[in-house]
Amino acid sequence: MSTPDRTTDGPSESTLALLAALREIGSAEDASSLARHGLRLARSLTGAGAALLAVADDRHPDDLLVVARDGSALTDEEVERWLLAGDGQGADGEGRRAGGDGERAVGGPVLSAEVTVESGRFGVLRLGQLPGPVGARSRAALDAVAFALGSRVETLRQREVSDLHERITDAVWELDRTLADGVDLEVTLPLLVTRTRELTRADAVALVARPGSGPHRVLAADGERSAAVLVELQPDLEEVLGAGTAHHWSARGTVPRPDGVHRRWTSLVPLETRGEQHVVLVVHAWSPPRGVPPHQVQDVISALALHAALILDRAHGEREHDLVTRLEDRDRIARDLHDLVIQRLFAVGLTLQGATRRAGSPELVERLEGAVAELDQTIRDIRATIFELRHHPGQGSFRADLRALVDSYAPTLGFAPVLHVHGPLDSVPDEELHSQVLMVVREALSNVTRHARASSVQVTARIDPGTLSLTVQDDGVGVAGGAVESGLSNVRARAADRGGRVRLDPASPRGTRLQWSVPLP
Repeated sequence: MSTPDRTTDGPSESTLALLAALREIGSAEDASSLARHGLRLARSLTGAGAALLAVADDRHPDDLLVVARDGSALTDEEVERWLLAGDGQGADGEGRRAGGDGERAVGGPVLSAEVTVESGRFGVLRLGQLPGPVGARSRAALDAVAFALGSRVETLRQREVSDLHERITDAVWELDRTLADGVDLEVTLPLLVTRTRELTRADAVALVARPGSGPHRVLAADGERSAAVLVELQPDLEEVLGAGTAHHWSARGTVPRPDGVHRRWTSLVPLETRGEQHVVLVVHAWSPPRGVPPHQVQDVISALALHAALILDRAHGEREHDLVTRLEDRDRIARDLHDLVIQRLFAVGLTLQGATRRAGSPELVERLEGAVAELDQTIRDIRATIFELRHHPGQGSFRADLRALVDSYAPTLGFAPVLHVHGPLDSVPDEELHSQVLMVVREALSNVTRHARASSVQVTARIDPGTLSLTVQDDGVGVAGGAVESGLSNVRARAADRGGRVRLDPASPRGTRLQWSVPLP
């Protein structure tokens, strides 16, 4: 007896549509396309006329900000009511406000689903203008889309975190390679602040030191507005230096985007170093990469501050070691000069004095006495040398000389000037050009001190192919029309002697910008 064929019904069209939607969401490669796909597919599966995705504020999780919309245009008032609306329907078929003081209609059913990630609530997906009462199928479809959105958001987040960690590793390796042959702070610290600014996408980054109770010194800075930023943050710097604890805060304004709420943060992190000076890493107006929580970027900044402290400690240790070595060498040389060279010269002098008494010729006596006198003078010179033996570290470094000159104006100006160096400044072999550059910077800073009434000054030295350029910019009162240039005529003459040029222009929003450039030999 034959058995009748039995067929199994395949998945329904709605199930196939849902699977296709989930597959499409899972293939999204960025947050913007993910939000667009999720909203469009949620509307398609439920027949909703409008949809929005609201993301929780990173500092205030109970606050929701709309980051994406799809479908019919919604007025701002409607959007606000949607954000207050809960799920489902009341007895009259109208959507209700969940947990509010009284129920508030929002013009029809509003269907909601939480979007969650590994760390908790990410946001909410809301649909409105539904074709009819909310059914189990619509709710299941929306829950599936919300789950897929949360899963994909978490995947994209982990990818961004992994990429950030890879870039941090590359930056640390690059920094460590500069330490292979000893610490050169004029190379390593500028590289550190530059890489910190790139990793955090900050407007300005600086390492600020205060030796004891003296004025601040800017060890390294990156960012066009770094000098002005340090002036703005002066009260916060003082607070962090006094308390010794890190401060992180965000600007009041927020910018919603598909992967979360975008804020601009500022971080001031003190460094724990063995030296006597207090140092703070300043990272101003930074924003986390897409999908990376701000607290993870704060951890990165703290780690970079720790790395900066280790670099400064190593430099401090090398200076102490060099100092001990120099002192030991000086003592050894002094002993050798005293015990060997001076004693031998003294013995030769006594021998010559004895020969003088036996010399019969007055001319010979005169010559011998002259030789004895020369030996006495030589002995006195050597003894003076014993007490004058010293070595100046950093001598011969163009970059170090320039930084020392800029730092020397901090007490006179009343604030720390900021120095930026771009390019291999120490590779310029022309000693005369070194002197010219230092004199130009000295003249420019002296003019700022005397006339500008500025609160910040930024000095930028740049080596481009075939050109060395200097820019000194302040935020003072500017140059009045018809003012006598006084010392600036010397600056122009130094540029003209080397075939260069000088420009003196107003700075924006206020102040003066001096640009001095000469061709390299």
